Amino acid sequence: MINISNASQKPFGIKIELVLKCIDVYIQHQQQKSMNKKQIIETLIASEENFVEKLFITLEEYKKASDLDEGATMDRQEMSQANEAKDMQLRMQLQYDNAKVDLEELRNSFTTETDTVTSGSLIETEQSFYFVGVSVHSIDVDGKTLYGISSDSPAYTEVFGKAKGDSITLGENKHKIIALA
Repeated sequence: MINISNASQKPFGIKIELVLKCIDVYIQHQQQKSMNKKQIIETLIASEENFVEKLFITLEEYKKASDLDEGATMDRQEMSQANEAKDMQLRMQLQYDNAKVDLEELRNSFTTETDTVTSGSLIETEQSFYFVGVSVHSIDVDGKTLYGISSDSPAYTEVFGKAKGDSITLGENKHKIIALA
């Protein structure tokens, strides 16, 4: 004689096991889809290193162009061009120095992990990513654009202290924070 209670438990147990496996697969898929802060920061650092290198090359070009040869006779136009190059060199030096500070800030951001937005946080919204604390050039990451929010900007005040699930308004666009690292 077949025990009905055992027969009904076995198929039910198999169904539960199947549901649990489906849930595991779904969770793994979501974890793979969700942002990986380390990987995103590494991509951002590589982009910023490239930017700093280009700034350095440009800075060196302006240094050469602004170098005045003491023994050479220069007319007004040559002197004006050298002065203009010197002015651009000084501007480029400031931009280069700031970019190096931002790059160092990015390198130090791996240790920042909080439940609320602070400098070094990485915010994910439905449309994009935001790295908080450093103004960086936008790059494409996992089909979304990553923007930098400088700690000196009004946007920093808007996002500071927010948590996952909160809404933020950047410019005229309203976003919901779906992940925070």
